Formats: sequence, C-alpha cells, structure tokens
Amino acid sequence: MTVTEDTDAPSTSVNSNNNNALRNRGKSKSKSKTKSKAKSEDEVLAGSQQQPKQRVRRRRWFFVLGIVLGFLVTLTGVVYVNPMQSTHISRIHAIVGDLEVASLVPDTLMPDDFIRDISQLLSPGASKEGQQQAASEDFEPALTLVAEEALEKKHSVIIVPGIISSGLESWSTGNESRAYFRQRMWGTSTMFKAILLDKESWVRHMMLDKKTGLDPDGIKVRAAQGLDAADYFITGYWIWGKAIENLAVLGYDCTDMELAAYDWRLSYYDLERRDQYFSGLQRRIEQSLRVSGKKTVMVAHSMGSQVIHYFMKWVESPKGGKGGRRWVNDHIEAVVSLAGTPLGVPKTLASLLSGEQRETVQPLASYLLEHFMNRNELARIFRSWTGLGSLLPKGGDAVWGDLEGAPDDWLPREDANATQNEQRLVSYGAQIRFDDDVDGLANQTMDGALALLQRVLDGDAVRLMKRDYSFGVFRTQAEMDAHADDHRVWTNPLQHQLPNAPDMTLFYLYGHGATTERAYYYTADSADLQQEETGAPPALRIHKRSRPHLANVDIGIVNGPGDGTVPLLSLGYMCASGWRKPLYNPHGVRVVTREFAHSPLAAFKDIRGGAAAADHINILGNRDATADILRIVAGQGHKLTDRFSSDILEFAKRINIP
Repeated sequence: MTVTEDTDAPSTSVNSNNNNALRNRGKSKSKSKTKSKAKSEDEVLAGSQQQPKQRVRRRRWFFVLGIVLGFLVTLTGVVYVNPMQSTHISRIHAIVGDLEVASLVPDTLMPDDFIRDISQLLSPGASKEGQQQAASEDFEPALTLVAEEALEKKHSVIIVPGIISSGLESWSTGNESRAYFRQRMWGTSTMFKAILLDKESWVRHMMLDKKTGLDPDGIKVRAAQGLDAADYFITGYWIWGKAIENLAVLGYDCTDMELAAYDWRLSYYDLERRDQYFSGLQRRIEQSLRVSGKKTVMVAHSMGSQVIHYFMKWVESPKGGKGGRRWVNDHIEAVVSLAGTPLGVPKTLASLLSGEQRETVQPLASYLLEHFMNRNELARIFRSWTGLGSLLPKGGDAVWGDLEGAPDDWLPREDANATQNEQRLVSYGAQIRFDDDVDGLANQTMDGALALLQRVLDGDAVRLMKRDYSFGVFRTQAEMDAHADDHRVWTNPLQHQLPNAPDMTLFYLYGHGATTERAYYYTADSADLQQEETGAPPALRIHKRSRPHLANVDIGIVNGPGDGTVPLLSLGYMCASGWRKPLYNPHGVRVVTREFAHSPLAAFKDIRGGAAAADHINILGNRDATADILRIVAGQGHKLTDRFSSDILEFAKRINIP
C-alpha cells in the first residue's frame, strides 16, 4: 500500500514547540531567544521526520479497520432482513468477540466506547421463543428422524475433513513463532490477524520446504485435533458443526465419534512419513472394533474421500499397514463421501499454474488471500503444498475430452431457446485455451495442460509430484496387479481397484446444479510469475477479458455443471459408472450414488443457502444428505438406493474406458 506523505505535516509541531519555548524563557532574554530558536529548529526537524511516519501508521490501521468494519456492515445489512436474523446476528456477534477488533487497532484510533457500541448493535435481541426455535432447527433433521424412525447410534464414526477445512496450529518455539504457539495459523481469528498484521511471518509458517515437502527449518505446524478442529472455520461459519450436532441427537459423543484431522498441505505419502497419520487411523479403527464389537463408518468431505481411498489401499498393502486383503471388509462398515473428488478438480491446475484461485481455499480465507497477496506469492505457497497434487485431474483426455469435444459438453435439448443458447457454448475439451494469437501457445487438452504445468514448476516440485502421484488410466488387470502396492496410484481410482470388501458399502453423496470451473482461457504474462528453469514457457495468467458471445465463459473461466467447486464428471463418474465395472471393483463392493439438486434460498433469507443448498461446502448442512448419513450410521444404510437427477449417466456413456 503506497502512502503519499504531506509536505506541510510539521506545521502544528512548529507552533507547539515555539509556544513551549516562550513559556520556558530563562533570565537572560538574548540567551533565551537563542535557546528557543535552537530548540525550535531541532523539534521542527524531529517533527518533520515523525509526523509522516505516524500518518503512515494511522492510515494502515484505518485500512485494516475498514476491511473489518466493511465485512461486518455487509453481513449486518443482509441478516437484519433475514427471517432467521436472531441466529445469524448471534453468530456475527460471536465473530466480533472472537476477532477482538480492539486488539487490531491502537487505542488512539479505536475508543473502547466504539467497540462497545458495535457489540451492542450486533447483540441478539430475539425473544426466548425465537431463540428456542433457532436452537431446535440446528438439530434437524435428527430430531425428526429419531421421533419418526427411532434412529439411534450403532457404528462408531470417524470424520475425515476435506482440504483446507482442518485447522492448523503452530508448535514452533523460535523467537518469531512464540507469539503463535498453539495458535491457529489456519482457521479462527488468529489466521486473520496474522495475515493482516504479519503476512510475511504467516507465509513462512504455512509454506513447506520446497526440497523435502516437509517443515522448513525452525517451523513446526500441525493439524489441530478434536472435533473443534473442523466444526467451524471461524466462529459462526460452520463446516462439520451441523453434522456433529445431528449425530449427537442419535447419542454420539466424543467417545464414539471423532474427527481424524490431518495436515492437508502434505502429500499422503508424507502424512504417514512425518505424522504416522494412517498408522494412527488403523489403530483407532481396530481399537473401536475390540471395544464395541462393531465396524466403523467413515464419513468424509471433498479431499477427505481420497484420503480414505488411499488409506484402504495402504492398510491392505505389505508396504503399508500390513493388514491383509480382508482388513477393510472386517473393520469398515461403510464409507460416506460428501462432495468427493475422485477424479480431481480443474481449478487446482489453475492454482498451481498461475497462482489464481476462486475457492481453492475456503471462501472466507480466499477473500484474505486474494486481497493481501499477489499471484507470485500465492503461486509460491500453493506449489509448496504437495497435498494439492492429489486434487489434480485424473484420467487425462480419456475422461476430460480432447480438442474435438468433452463427455460433459452440453446435451441437445428440445426447447428452442435452449438450442439457441447451446450454439453459444464453448466445449470443455480444451482445458486451456489461447485466443490472442501469442506465438508458441496453443490450446491444450487435459494431458497437454498437465504437461505444461510440469514445465512451469521448478525441478523440486516436479520431482515430488512424480514421487507421490500418477494421473493416467489402467485398462487391464495386468496393469492393476503390477502396481497394486505402488502408493502413487492409490490416489487415482482409475489406477487401483476397490478393496476386497464385499460387505462394505460406498455411499457417494453430492450436489449438482451450481456453476463450476471446468476450463480456462489463458494468455502470456511476461511481467509476472518468475520461471526457475531454462526453456520454460512464458509466465501465464487467466485472460479475463469479456467474451459476451460465449454463454458459459465468465472472465476467462469456462463454466460447466458441478457443485460449484468440483465438476460433475469428477463427482459422479466413478460411482455412477467406473466402480460398476469389474476392472475397478472386482470384489463387488456395493456402491450407492445419491445426488442432490442445489436449491439455495435467496441470500437475504439465509446466508448459507438453507437446508436445500447442495454446493460443495453447504452440502455439509443439506437436510436430505444429513438424513442419509444418520440412517447409515444407525445401521439403516441398506435401505438407501441410487438417486440420480443430473446428466451424469449420459456423460458416463461418452467416456471410453472398459
């Protein structure tokens, strides 16, 4: 932030200093005048140096204050016309208390009375009746299901959160880190304060070492533990909070429901190497079976579903948990995936390629990162997080299409208006498009885009990616057998088989009908991202110019069907088709797909979209999806069957994989 210094700033200081000099005259008039003159000149010089600095500091504080107050005013303007305002205002009030606005701003700039006035303004004023109604809604649909279907807890539950949603806390004890000891570097208001006031230190704590993929020297950040590690991102912004409340109605508590938080920055290989994450997961599930005599239900969101699939292969393998080929069948009753990412997410490609992201991270965190960091800084951070590689798209051109078209391109409609609109839709087959005639840059399919990414990344990032991941397709049993114990394919469902667990059920629950990033228009950007290898292509950025003639393109992003974050192809192909084939499911694991159309309320009615919202994050509060989870953990999962309402079955027919 550039601040222009005022040239007349010292004037007030001059007058004040002269008055002081006159009041302190000595006995000798000439001597006094000399001293006064000398003193005045010195103080004028000091004032001229000090005042601009004070102005700079004051303006920085006002900038920070403006961000905080702007956020609060925006939310307040929405919730005060919301029928559920008592609930939302109470949560915003909690955010204000958690954020401690007064601690961000010097006392001279933020009187205590003003803070008190804000707190009083946002304090809940609803009647007891309204508060009781809001409280009861927080525990639905569990209260209804217990009353109508007599549901009660049966299986122990392990929750595996998605990327970004687990809190990360500092365990470093160096001079720079002591102020953050056991404070959340990701999640809660501590993260907000750190980015606003000490960005460089926050970046050093959050980045991983580019050569090892582990902690940098002197830095130690670990996943926060316990249910509160991912129940709320910050106070009032729930992630797993609603699901935990509903499970509690069935009788669950911290003795038979736990959250298996992990450091999502790490590759899965390093999760075990550094934190013994999968070994600990294996021990907990085995202990639960010994104590309760019942198998465990694992519930995951987003990237967490991939973590579970990796775990099931790891625990079977002699190179992993050494549990044997029947371990999964004997210990896991069901896996429930909410908004899972089996075939990856294209927006991860954009994050790594050019440091651009729209909700690669949580929306609230995304706002901070976008407004306080440039693309160079974001690219450096994202590229150090080796865990992001697990979210790169799998299956290449066979799944995502070629320059002639893609499986999830629009389907012909009978409606005349729809037909006219389809003529203005661009195909998804070119994952990266260039339309500004830059020499040496051509449209790229998914295979080409991943190859381009490897040219852009530095040597260490490419080495770690090749060590940890594989993105292709196996089409024969011989290929499966040859790589059964290769950890690189355990994150790719097109290169490994489901476990030998015919008694287990996979439930894939996801939303659709939200605009989702599917492909991109790029252009050369010679003024930005530094390349570290000779022969690398020009630095790239999303080309955000307007293309009004294309109905599915917005500021350089080609949008398609999905849940707002994950395209429908990734959400649904494996559970609707891939795992129905013997090559990928040779032991007959039961697979159930449950789709939910995204039907949010208007923002002025509910900020999060209400009980029918089914986008990537808010599906965690979707009433129907929550009801399915409750029935599964209560032992009623056998009553659930496939529920399709999107075009995924038609899209799957277009994919030529045996």
